Amino acid sequence: MSTVTENDLRELKKLINSRFDGLSNELKTVDKKIDVYIAKTDKKLNSIQHNFDALKKQSEKQDNRIWLLISGLFLTLLGVVAKIAFFPNS
Repeated sequence: MSTVTENDLRELKKLINSRFDGLSNELKTVDKKIDVYIAKTDKKLNSIQHNFDALKKQSEKQDNRIWLLISGLFLTLLGVVAKIAFFPNS
């Protein structure tokens, strides 16, 4: 068996610490990239929500127009039926 000297232990400690420092730096870089990605994703989601709200408002307006058209057609038909029922010879 070989003996481990104090110098060998210092070198091993220095190597381990350097690896951990490198890993820590890489984790900081990844963390920054994730933060940027999250910010971009939030911005896109807010844009999609805004577009969805605009489409919903537009749909409600079209709904009102359709009901107005249906009501108008119903009243016209009711008027024609009433004219035929009350004034058959005109």
